[in-house]
Order: sequence, then C-alpha cells, then structure tokens
Amino acid sequence: MPSAHPSRAAARPAFGQEAGQILLPVGVVAERLEMSTATLRAWERRYGLAPSGRTPGGHRRYSARDLERLERMRTLVRRGVPAADAARAVTAAGPPDAGAGAGAAELTEAMHALDTAAVQAVVSASLARLGAADAWTTVLAPALTAIGEHWEETGRGVEVEHVTSGIVESALRRHAQDRATALPSGPGPGAPGPVLLAAAPAEHHTLPLTALAAALAEEGRAAILAGDLPVPALTDALALARPGAVVLWARSPATADLSWLRTALETAPAPAPVHPAGPGWPPDVPGAAAPLHDLPGALAALLDAPGGRRPVRPRAR
Repeated sequence: MPSAHPSRAAARPAFGQEAGQILLPVGVVAERLEMSTATLRAWERRYGLAPSGRTPGGHRRYSARDLERLERMRTLVRRGVPAADAARAVTAAGPPDAGAGAGAAELTEAMHALDTAAVQAVVSASLARLGAADAWTTVLAPALTAIGEHWEETGRGVEVEHVTSGIVESALRRHAQDRATALPSGPGPGAPGPVLLAAAPAEHHTLPLTALAAALAEEGRAAILAGDLPVPALTDALALARPGAVVLWARSPATADLSWLRTALETAPAPAPVHPAGPGWPPDVPGAAAPLHDLPGALAALLDAPGGRRPVRPRAR
C-alpha cells in the first residue's frame, strides 16, 4: 500500500511548477502507483508517457495530470488491456481532464472485456457529448485502430474488433437518422444533391464512411451511404441519386480500383466533384477532386464547396 506519509520530496515544490501545483519525482510517483520506476521509464520510452516537468538539473517531475494519466494506464493494464492499446487510449485526446481521452480509455477497457453494454454506453455518450466528427476522431477511431494493430501484431482480438465495429456502426447510423429526422423534410430551393458515399468493390472496412454520413447529418447535409459497389451498381447509383458530391473510399491499395474510380469520374453528373477518400488511393488521380484524408478535412471540403455551404442548424428547444 502507498505510504500515508508523503516524503519530503513530494512536499517540496519543483522548478517550473504552476501556482499551487506540486510536481513529483519518479520515486514518489512509483510509490503512489505501487509500481517500479523501471516500469515508469519503460512506459515513457515506449509509449511517450513522459512527465511534463523538469528540475534545473534535468530530473523528471510528474504533475497531477501526469499522475492521472498513469493511473488510468495502470488500471487498463491490470484489467488485461495490452499496454500498447492502453497507452494509445489514454493519450488519444491529450490531457485526462479533456473528457475525450477518458472516453477512449473507457471504450478500450470495455472492448477488451467484451462488455457490449459498456461499449454501447461509451459510444452513445461520446456521440452525444462531442458530435460525430470529434467522437470519431478522438474516441472511436483511436480505440478501433488500437485493437486492429493489436490483432495484426498478435493474431488475437478479432472478436473484439468485430463486436465493437458492429456496435459503432449501429450507433453512428442511429445518430445520423436522429439528426436527419430533426431537420425540415425535403431540400430547399437550390439545395445541392446528396453526397453519395461509396466504397470500392470488396472494400468492407467502411466505418469511416458511416462516421462521415453521421457528421454530414449533423450539419443538415443529406448523404446516401451505399457501401461497396460494383461498377454497374455505381453507375446506377450515380444516375438515380444525381449527387451533389461523390466520395469513393478505399482503405487499402488492394481494393483501390482505379478503373472503378474513372467510371465514376466519367458518369458523375456535372458539376459534382468526385473525391477519392482513404489511404488506398494514390496521392494524385487525374480529374478527381481533392483527396480526403480524414473526417474533419472531408467535412470541410464537402460543406465549403460551391453549393455545399453549411446550412443553419435548428436550435435546440
């Protein structure tokens, strides 16, 4: 158990502290967390969990925020979360008091426990608190990326990834539907056509498109989430939907079919821009609109393009 009596080092302010803040040496932090200093230094070296303070002589000093982050890391590891996944979760959104970082850590913990009720609760709370774009960027994507990398490195955790992806997919679709039904029915005069969101044939990792659809719904922009489409289905969708913009997703170069993308470029109704999205595509595709690399960038491009101005959201009553 940690000592009930703080050491002299713990009680003495360190160089560079903020007003009222005590910065702790590594030995005191190790004692409080019931860990070895070697483990703390290993976490700093491997995962970037470095202290935020230094003495004039260069000695490490941990702030209260540093201590909170390490406590969450320790809790996740002791509950069976791989250390690399735990570190990604606690650092996903900066300081622990920012809220989103705690959400990523809580989601990671619930995922590894296969606690579906807890996963659903964290996902829903994150969407309600942060909105689709920020929830995806700071909570959902970091946790899913962590388990995906763990699976690729160890061959374990596929069940965690499948269960969590299904829950996140359903929650994002519900979120988009709830936002869409809160808006006035039907597009206004001169409103752009919907954004067609499609994935390359055989590209089944389409959660980023679902997140984009939810974020667009929050902004009052209609979207059609089509999934992976073979060429005939893609041309039919373009003809029927008459989209105002097209987003074509490929996560991997193995699924990024350039002939499929060129078909969209040739058949999309003018002047709808066709955006390649995802890391699968080459950096420059002749005739295509700007590539979309992340959700905030995609949202900005689609809403700020001609005819795609951000509509006024209805005020909450």
